[in-house]
Amino acid sequence: MENKNKKGLGLILNYLKPIASVKLTVICLLFLVVLVIWGTVYQADYGLYQAQQKFFYSWFFLAFGFIPIPGTVLVILVLTLNLIGSMFFKIGFRLSNIGNFITHLGLIILFLGGGLTFFFSVESSLMMMEGETKNRSTSRDIWEVAVWEQMQNKKTVYAFDTLGLKKDSKINFTDIGINLSIINSFSNCSPIFKKTGEGEMYLNSSGIGSLNIAAPTLEGSENVAGIMFSVKNKDAINNKVLLYGKDRNQTQLSINGKEINFVLRKKQYILPIFIELKDFAIKYYPNSQIVKSYESMVTIKDKLGVLRDVKISMNKPLRYDDLTFFQSSYYIAPDGTEYSIFSVVKNSGRLLPYVSSLFIFAGLIIHFIMMLYRRRKKIIGEG
Repeated sequence: MENKNKKGLGLILNYLKPIASVKLTVICLLFLVVLVIWGTVYQADYGLYQAQQKFFYSWFFLAFGFIPIPGTVLVILVLTLNLIGSMFFKIGFRLSNIGNFITHLGLIILFLGGGLTFFFSVESSLMMMEGETKNRSTSRDIWEVAVWEQMQNKKTVYAFDTLGLKKDSKINFTDIGINLSIINSFSNCSPIFKKTGEGEMYLNSSGIGSLNIAAPTLEGSENVAGIMFSVKNKDAINNKVLLYGKDRNQTQLSINGKEINFVLRKKQYILPIFIELKDFAIKYYPNSQIVKSYESMVTIKDKLGVLRDVKISMNKPLRYDDLTFFQSSYYIAPDGTEYSIFSVVKNSGRLLPYVSSLFIFAGLIIHFIMMLYRRRKKIIGEG
């Protein structure tokens, strides 16, 4: 039985050996070169967002509309498996190859960190004026429908993403006593306003009667979402609601004696800290209006109530747990009010590139020392 198990394991390993092929490594690297060059050229005509989605954030895409080409995500996955295969089938666990093994392990950690960032990181934006305090950031391109009951003392907001919503999808709000059925959802659209005297098919606070689908913009943050859905309660009363991303007025509906409000907005993320913008400063090059740098003095208050002052500048972000706050931009209103804009990145794997660099550096040093040792031993042997 033991010999049979060993034979079966050996057969499996023989099937897995091709994944460690050097030819596969070269093919993957060539594909990465082609994708980087192609994506860079594509970006000039179609914008950074479209290039990222097609070449760098995809498993595969269709060239010329019908030829399947592997995207960067798929190529990196195959290259990671290739490195793992090389560690086990080519390098092995011999002491003489320990430096090579550690270097390959560092590269694998680097790719795994990139995978964690790609699949699980969340990027949002935080815009504040001087003196303002916030604990929420806003997505650049993901939209959500916010639903709440209008009450005097408190307001509990429920929200759901519109990303990936399909026709006839159901969303239930048991606490409010309603359920929604999606009629249509648009990632980018434009409003069609009702004409005078035209009957209401959909409820909307700004007089929008319908939505026109629009082609995606060059930058995802410029897309304006729209959604149509029906609202039902326990009495099966059916109301149809239309929401448009640029409509700042909430649509209100009276259900079971409750005033229920709906609004379509950019997705919001609750931060674990409160941030107050104390001061925003811009530095210009001498005798010009060309911006040299800009920075923000903020006070952060954590969950324990601890206050501390921090300066966030273009080259000095604020790090808190797995969040990083970058000074990304600013805005000066016509009345002179200054706004600071932060890019907020939640990335659980942000330390892995540093760990990877240490492994790669240590592996190369050990490999170099081992080579010197073998060379010296050979010279002594020959002497």
